[in-house]
Amino acid sequence: MNKEDTENMNKQIDKEEIPFYFKIYKSLREEIEEGIYKVGDLLPSEVELGERFGASRTTVRNALGELEKEGLVSRKRGKGTIVREPKTTQNLNYISSFTETLKEKGIEVTTGSLIVELITAPSKIASLLNLENDEKVYLVQRTRIANDIPIAFVSNYLLARVIPGLESKKEILRREGLYQLLEREYGLQLHRAVETIEAYSSGPLESDLLQIPQRIPLFHTVRVTYLEDETPFEVVISVIRADKYEYKVYLEGRPHRGKEVF
Repeated sequence: MNKEDTENMNKQIDKEEIPFYFKIYKSLREEIEEGIYKVGDLLPSEVELGERFGASRTTVRNALGELEKEGLVSRKRGKGTIVREPKTTQNLNYISSFTETLKEKGIEVTTGSLIVELITAPSKIASLLNLENDEKVYLVQRTRIANDIPIAFVSNYLLARVIPGLESKKEILRREGLYQLLEREYGLQLHRAVETIEAYSSGPLESDLLQIPQRIPLFHTVRVTYLEDETPFEVVISVIRADKYEYKVYLEGRPHRGKEVF
């Protein structure tokens, strides 16, 4: 839960009578956020929490359930309730790079493997970018590491004629986000993007790329970004650990009847 969500929740709580389980949840959440309980720590047992708060086990379970919904803890039979590393949330209401999203959350981002090369666009990429035969694109391929954990493998295919000499900026890409570089070095502004997100489980390839066991939940995303003149400029294909990352979309209102919905 980000700061804005927490503040909105607290405002709502002030207006209403707070259920007892929610008071327990709020107290435990604050202790996790303050570092009293750290990632990997066991929370006190349901019995111990019940004694501390003067609550029934059912009330304590409801409080722990709220923490679990937020991804702050995991509950395992025979082990107890364990504090988890919180997921990074990306807001899909605007265009943001993977690096920008992580750094906004105060997460240290580094680069593992890095490839920057000029290639002929593969057929699928050429189709998405409306390219002629044999037109060149830059492939920027990186393993993204968050707090020393490989979290994503990202492949960017970029329209080469718009960004000449990108290969000379390889070392810069080890330190900062691609979109920041494009804005500063080339004066480019990305106008809009269309992104699809699918869920699947890791296989041998993903296991090797992200140093994870097989059958770990992953996101597979494909994004096409456009310049201000509506030129398709970039295709981004990402494989992201779903146990470390999540997406949030803010929805507002309902469509008018008879109006076509896209």
